[in-house]
Amino acid sequence: MKRWIWLALAAVIVIGAGVSIVAVPAEQEWTTSSPEALAEFEAAMVAGRKLYREDERRHLARAVELDPDFVLARLWTLEPKFRKDKEAANAEWDEILATDTSKLTPRERFFVERSRLIRAERREEIDPLLDGYLADYPNDPYIVYEKATQYWSRNELDNAERLYRRLVEIRPNWVIAYNQLGYLNMGKGRFAEAEEHFKSYRFIAPDQANPHDSLGELFIALGRNDEAEAAFEKAIEIYPEFWDSYNHIAVLKSFNGDIEGAKKVLDRAHAAGIPDSWVAETDCLVQYMGLRNTSSWHEILELAETSKCVEKPDINWMQLITHLAACEVGDWDTALEIERGGEELLAKIESEGTRVGARNLAMLQAAIEHLKGVRLALQGDYGEAETLLRAADERVGYIESGFAIFKLHNRMILAELLLADGRDAEAHGLLAKVRSVNPLWVAEFQDSGFKMLGLERG
Repeated sequence: MKRWIWLALAAVIVIGAGVSIVAVPAEQEWTTSSPEALAEFEAAMVAGRKLYREDERRHLARAVELDPDFVLARLWTLEPKFRKDKEAANAEWDEILATDTSKLTPRERFFVERSRLIRAERREEIDPLLDGYLADYPNDPYIVYEKATQYWSRNELDNAERLYRRLVEIRPNWVIAYNQLGYLNMGKGRFAEAEEHFKSYRFIAPDQANPHDSLGELFIALGRNDEAEAAFEKAIEIYPEFWDSYNHIAVLKSFNGDIEGAKKVLDRAHAAGIPDSWVAETDCLVQYMGLRNTSSWHEILELAETSKCVEKPDINWMQLITHLAACEVGDWDTALEIERGGEELLAKIESEGTRVGARNLAMLQAAIEHLKGVRLALQGDYGEAETLLRAADERVGYIESGFAIFKLHNRMILAELLLADGRDAEAHGLLAKVRSVNPLWVAEFQDSGFKMLGLERG
């Protein structure tokens, strides 16, 4: 499971993440004088391992209530506080970092020191810190997971895979490793292996929502839509507050033209107590996809003038759809404005050194190339459009359902462009590759007369 809003690029401070309780390189697991606080902290970690984030936060908050001096619990409750009062959160952060860490476990000291480096904007020192700890405690599954996740965020997938496999060897109960191995294999196009890992994850933890959700994401990429929806529904049955599965069903239905079904699942999410802020962007997607599916270009442009869905300085599906609408009606100024917005965001990220993750950065770059390619294709410049669409394709893999949807969508447009340019053999060669992943999309593309943009054959 990953939140599907794959183009929402924001610089965030990652304070910590919940994990399962395992043997650590110290007699003492965590430092607290309160058995009750320790129980809450352990419950938070179990919830974090399952990706039940709201439960994790509730248990962490309770641990701090029971022991206000519980350093790691305090540190890991900071993240949501930044959204409410950044100044107060920073003050508390400084107070925590001033704590004497001499009596903490080595692992706890590592997390405090890492947080101190983040606060001091000395991120270049984090890698040596992490590597030093790993050298001292090479069998600590917690730190192996940390290093693997670092590789994951940098899109160094071979290194990440090596460490996730090691994690499975040293701690088979760290089932989240199977999840990550599944996504890694998706990204490399090894879908049978991805399915094997996700099903192993489900077999080991059938009572958790996330294994079912992750398997559903794979099924979306492969066009196995009924199986995908069944998997997401099973996740919700197990944990009714599992937002990601509601989101994935809404996305699946939106791209399949079932807008009313997508709206109903969002109503279910609201009824389950999912926060409005979580549902907002998916609700936007459903609105825009409803208009996109009926080629309501002018209505899309009117909606974009008043909707908050396209206010953020990023490139999301609503921006892509608005850009397409502008191109379809010949509003090139609006299309260029959206492209410039993406380029300005990219330049800002690169100049400020904002940490958004290599994969998200590649997605932003691919989205900009895709936008330009679409515009140029509709303006008749097939040569340059092809170059840009191919560049976008190269940047993005199938690593999650959102990335997979973008890649498939981009490839279908490229195939249409090749057909319009009279290069039928190349187009059908590309469609054969898409068919090997998702035959449903190719069948629907063929039924549409091989039209995504409506390009005329030259």
